[in-house]
Amino acid sequence: KKYMSKRSSQVADLIRTELNKIIIKDFEPPMGTLISISEVTISNDLKNATAYISIIPQNKLGSGLSAIKKFSGHAQKKLGKHLAIHTTPRIKWLLDERDLRYSEVDEALKE
Repeated sequence: KKYMSKRSSQVADLIRTELNKIIIKDFEPPMGTLISISEVTISNDLKNATAYISIIPQNKLGSGLSAIKKFSGHAQKKLGKHLAIHTTPRIKWLLDERDLRYSEVDEALKE
């Protein structure tokens, strides 16, 4: 993971908070799916951000990810209105792989 400056780190936290608010308010996840942003990283020039998405349950990963990608234009626009920074970073949506690793470990511990 690349090092983020203090400013980048603050902006990334703010974006995560705002995106989660936008998701709660405006996003309709696929039936029986919970989706949230677990982490955001941002480039030091604040132009590009990556939102790591947590999707529960695991068998809804595909539909959850495609739903959030369809929603990204709306989220991007809303984010621009909420952030008091010059340029709204472009958001790239990725699955938070840590969730998958945790559940694998969890399953292994149950055996």
